[in-house]
Amino acid sequence: MAKFRSLLLVTLLASLSTAIAESWKVQNINLIIAAPGGNKKAEHKLEYPYAVQDLTADSTDVFKFSFKIDNKEKPHQAMVVFQSQDEFQDEIMVAASVKSSGKGRFDLNFNKADAKFKYGTRKYAMTFLVGGPKIEEPYKYTLGNIEVKGPSNPATRPARLHYQAQPEIHHQFRPDQKLINTAISGLFTFLVLTPFAVLFLFWSKLDIKFEPLQAMTSKPFDLINAVIFFGSIAGIEFVFYSYWTHVTLFPVLQALGGLSVVAFISGRYVLSAVQIRRLQRTAGSAKKEL
Repeated sequence: MAKFRSLLLVTLLASLSTAIAESWKVQNINLIIAAPGGNKKAEHKLEYPYAVQDLTADSTDVFKFSFKIDNKEKPHQAMVVFQSQDEFQDEIMVAASVKSSGKGRFDLNFNKADAKFKYGTRKYAMTFLVGGPKIEEPYKYTLGNIEVKGPSNPATRPARLHYQAQPEIHHQFRPDQKLINTAISGLFTFLVLTPFAVLFLFWSKLDIKFEPLQAMTSKPFDLINAVIFFGSIAGIEFVFYSYWTHVTLFPVLQALGGLSVVAFISGRYVLSAVQIRRLQRTAGSAKKEL
């Protein structure tokens, strides 16, 4: 008994929701076929579900369609769809303009309409559609059939597109660039390194004394900073070399960011130590002169 009551309640609620669901209220549907001069050749006042049959129109006639929507909610789209009743099943959609009062209409001149009307004499099924975002169920009304006579010079239908597999694409990449001869490369490498050899040769003739290095050995902290500083400089040079040979940009930027920070901090300590020793040496020389 309880199951029967539950089933009855669900049925009543479903029927109630169906009853109160809003639907499109369309009336005053009027269809007119007019000659180019404006004379009416046919007029039909339609009411759902009545459909017109054996309606004909010349290629120069005008199809006039009007209606009125009594809903508070205005439609998002209202149109008549013409579908050819042949093997091609062409669809031609003609949208109507709807005013705030709910009145809608359109005038379709077959001579200036879609080119599909010019493929010769054909029969079309007409369907009136009304839809909007706030009313779930659209309005669909089969108006009937109309035969539109083609012009004296029918338009040529475009050839149908046949899709098929195209020939396989074979990518051809540019061949690798030929490297220069090893002997020539070695010669230019020697020429590039020659100035450095000459520089070191002249340095050896000048009898340069590395007093700062000797002073750093007495202070381990300064020596460690110097080693770190020169090591970071060498690391930066190695990163540049790697970028030139095989490493991409983003890893290079990451490595340079870390090494630059190390070089900045250690170099600051090294330069400070050198400046302190220079000031001490200057002060000692001044005392000796006194």
